[in-house]
Amino acid sequence: MKKTIFFLALFLASCSPTPTSVVEDFLTALAAKDEARLLTLVCADYEFDALLEFDSYALVQTTLKDLGCQPTGADVICSGSIEASYGDEIRSFDLSERTYHLVQDGSDWLVCGYDR
Repeated sequence: MKKTIFFLALFLASCSPTPTSVVEDFLTALAAKDEARLLTLVCADYEFDALLEFDSYALVQTTLKDLGCQPTGADVICSGSIEASYGDEIRSFDLSERTYHLVQDGSDWLVCGYDR
């Protein structure tokens, strides 16, 4: 019985979101225009700015292209881009220009801004 509980705890711990997966989920929610999901992934101090960025994509079609993220301590850097379609024009927003900052809230990681 103790072995079963140990392996269950180990399995659940391995399923915990990492800073990298949280940033990837954040960017996916941003591109998919999933406001409810986006708000579960940001800290309270970043919520207003996250919603401003979310609103900037509201009227355009967006997709993530070649997303890949790597941790650097509590920060995360990504490659790829958000492609936004403005009618006939497609604009590419390079994600490698940002360093995402995360904070830990209990066992959860939350996006709490980024630097350019």
